[in-house]
Amino acid sequence: MSPVGLMIGALEDSVQSVDSSGKVVRWELGANGVLTPIDRYTTHTAQWSALSASEPLLGRSTWMLGSQGGEIEAVSLTTSDSGRDLRTIHRILCSNAAIQSIASSPTHRLVAVADKVGGLKIVHVTSERLLAQLDPIELGDEYRMQFTRSGRELLVCSDEGFKRFWVRGDYPEASFASFFTPQWYEGYPEPSYVWQSSTGSSQGEPKLSLIPLIFGTLKATFYSMLIAAPIAILAAIFGSEFLSNTWRSRFKPLIELMASVPSVVLGFIGAMVLAPIMRDSLFVVLLSVGMILFFFVLAAHLWILIPTERSIPWRRFRLPLIFMIPPLAILVAVWVSGPLERWLFGSSMQSWLSDPQQSSWPGWFLLMIPLSVVGVVWLFSGPMAGALDWVSRRTGFEGRAVWQTLLFFVASLSVLFLAFLIATLFTGFDWDARRGLLGAYQERNALLVGGILGFAIIPLVYTLADDALQSVPQHLRSASLGCGATVWQTTIRVVVPTAMSGLFSALMIGFGRAIGETMVVLMAAGNTPLMDWNPFNGYRTLSATLATELPEAARGSTHYHTLFLAALLLFIFTLVANTCAEWVRMRFRKRAYQL
Repeated sequence: MSPVGLMIGALEDSVQSVDSSGKVVRWELGANGVLTPIDRYTTHTAQWSALSASEPLLGRSTWMLGSQGGEIEAVSLTTSDSGRDLRTIHRILCSNAAIQSIASSPTHRLVAVADKVGGLKIVHVTSERLLAQLDPIELGDEYRMQFTRSGRELLVCSDEGFKRFWVRGDYPEASFASFFTPQWYEGYPEPSYVWQSSTGSSQGEPKLSLIPLIFGTLKATFYSMLIAAPIAILAAIFGSEFLSNTWRSRFKPLIELMASVPSVVLGFIGAMVLAPIMRDSLFVVLLSVGMILFFFVLAAHLWILIPTERSIPWRRFRLPLIFMIPPLAILVAVWVSGPLERWLFGSSMQSWLSDPQQSSWPGWFLLMIPLSVVGVVWLFSGPMAGALDWVSRRTGFEGRAVWQTLLFFVASLSVLFLAFLIATLFTGFDWDARRGLLGAYQERNALLVGGILGFAIIPLVYTLADDALQSVPQHLRSASLGCGATVWQTTIRVVVPTAMSGLFSALMIGFGRAIGETMVVLMAAGNTPLMDWNPFNGYRTLSATLATELPEAARGSTHYHTLFLAALLLFIFTLVANTCAEWVRMRFRKRAYQL
C-alpha cells in the first residue's frame, strides 16, 4: 500500500512511513546515501481496525495513529536486547466513533483528537491522561486542526470558518501517575521509573518520576544506619557500663568531637581519598571488616582462658589490648586477601562483579555469611542451648572457658559450612546475586557513602544513647548485681530495656540526619538516579536533587514545582519517622516507668 504519512527523524538519518492500513516502515540512510528499509511493524491499528488519522508527535520519533475503532496508538522506536525495534508504547481509547483528525502540540506530548461525531479531546500521551474534553460540535466533513506555536491555543479550520480553543494545560507532565507509577517513555524497552529533568533539546521528553529519588534517599539511609547504628549503640553500652569513669570521661568528648567535622569535608575525603582506596582494594576493605569483628570475639574468648589470678592484675591492660585488635586484624586481612580473593573470584572481586559469565557461587557465599551467623547464633542459643549448658556444667569451672572457646571455633566453622551449602544450593538453581543484590562496581557507591555518613551519624547516636543509659537509676543496677547477676546480664536485661526509649530516640535522630544529608551524598554517591540495592553503585537522593537542580530550575515550570513536591516529600518522611518514633518511645517509657 502507498504511504499516507512520512516522518523524518530529528537527526535526519532515518525516515518512518505509515500506509493506509496502519503498517509502519522504518528507513535508514546508508553509507551510499540510499534509504534502505530496516524494520517493518504491523501496528494494533493494522491488525484489529483500520487507519483513519496519523500525526507525528513532538520530537518526531513517535507516530500517533488513529483508528476506525476510536483508539489512538503511539508507535515509537525502542531499544531491546536485539537492537532497536518499532513497538507500540501507548494505546488510548478516546471515542466510540472513528478518529478523524489528530493534532500534535509543539511544546508538550499533547495531542488533540477529533472523532467523526464532533467530539474533541486533549490527551497527554506519556501518562495516557485525558486533560480536556468538549461536547460534540459541528466540524463538518473536511477540516484541519493545529496548535499555535505556544501550544496554548488550538485552531480548527473547516468550511464554516475558524474555531479557536484555549488549552489550559500549564503542567501536563505533572500527575500522580507520572510521579509515582512507571511510564513508558520514547526509546525505552518497557515502562520505567526515570528521573531526567533536563534534555539535550527543547523537544526532549521530560522524565519526572520521584520514585528513583525516594529510593535513593531510603538506600542512603539504610546503608548509613546499617553501619552507624550498631557501632554507636554498642559503643554507648560499652562506655556506660564497662568502662571506668576515667576512661569514659576521655573517650566521650573525643567521639563527640567527630560531630564537628563539616559534612563537605567528609564528602571530599570520601570522594578523593577513600573512593580510590576502595576501588583498588575492595576485597581487602570488606575482609578487614569481617576480620575485625572475628578478632574481637576471639580475643574475648582468649581472655577468659587466662587464669583469674593473672587476669585481675592484667585488667588495666585490657583497653590498650582492645585498641591493638583492629590494626592486627587489618594486617591479617591484607596478608590473606590476595590468595583468598584469587581462590574465590579467579582474579579480582571487581572483575567478577562485572562479568555475569562467571559462577555466582562466590557472591552468594559472601552474602550468606552474615545470615549464617544469625542462624548459628539462634541454633546455639535456642534449640541446642539446653544440651550445650549441660555439657558446660559437666566440664567444671576450670574447663568451662576451654569449652566456650572450643564452641566458638565450632560455631565459626559452622557459619562457613552453612554459607557454603546455601551458596551451592542457590548456584544450582541458577540464581545469580548480580541480577539484583550485586552488580558492577562504581567508584562512587552506596557502601562508600554509608561509611562516611555513618562517621557523621555515630557521634549523635552515641551521645544520646550514652545519656539515656546514664539516666537509668543506679538502684536498678545495684539490685540486679545484688541478686547475683553479672555486669553483662544486668546490662542486657535491666539497663538496656529501661533505657530503650532513649536508645530509640537516638536512632531516630540518626535516621533524620541520614535522610536529610546533602553534601556527603552529593560528593560521594555519584548522583545517578539508579534503582537497585547493589551497594557498589550510586544513587540520587531528594536532598541532593534539591541542592543541585532548584537553583537552575526555571521559575514556574513543571520542573520547579516538582522540586517543591520533592521537598514536601522529604518533610513528610521526617514527620512520619518522628511521629512513629515518639509513639514507640512513649510505649517504652511507660513500660520503664513501671520499674
